[in-house]
Amino acid sequence: KPSGPIIPALGPQTAQGIQAGAPSPWGIQSPDATPTAAHAGPLPVPELPELAARFPNLEILELLGKGGMGAVYKARQTKLDRLVALKVLPSEFNRDPTFAERFLREARALARLAHPNIVAVHDFGETEGQPYFVMEFVEGANLRLVIRGGDLAADQTLAVVAQVCEALQFAHDEGIIHRDIKPENILLDKKGRVKIADFGLAKLLGPQRIDHSLTGTHLA
Repeated sequence: KPSGPIIPALGPQTAQGIQAGAPSPWGIQSPDATPTAAHAGPLPVPELPELAARFPNLEILELLGKGGMGAVYKARQTKLDRLVALKVLPSEFNRDPTFAERFLREARALARLAHPNIVAVHDFGETEGQPYFVMEFVEGANLRLVIRGGDLAADQTLAVVAQVCEALQFAHDEGIIHRDIKPENILLDKKGRVKIADFGLAKLLGPQRIDHSLTGTHLA
């Protein structure tokens, strides 16, 4: 089975796509994206100073993207000096009386998915009524950007497919189905390693939250 950096490192333009304002690797729109007809506009997201007060153990660095499934920020865990991704889910979900139980159950399951090709969940919880995940930060680009940049040869594409299949099979063996697999949720780090993001969020948040117009794909 393939493992490690089996495809060449990403080219500089592709690797910098996220920072350049290209679509976020988390399957949601970039901070300055224009709202679409299918999604009248992104939900309000917390400003950086507001988040800093809520998460004193994190240094909130920047907003990476936002959309119907919440917002993602680049942050640093100060004690560990480690970059992480902070995903803040919309507080409106707490209006659903069953959400808290589902969130706890699904988050615990996601946190147990320890696999080199799956974005790790470091922590989760709720602050001031807003659920959140602290996840592994992947510096690189999503598969959509890599495909558009023409950076993958045929043999490299097969290597990516093998890693994706291995990660999905591992999750299935643990009883977890992704439910929203698509190029935007398949990340490639700077060494070319696959990292699948947003496991289980489609089930947790419900199908009505999946705004395909933000990603341009209907793959499931």
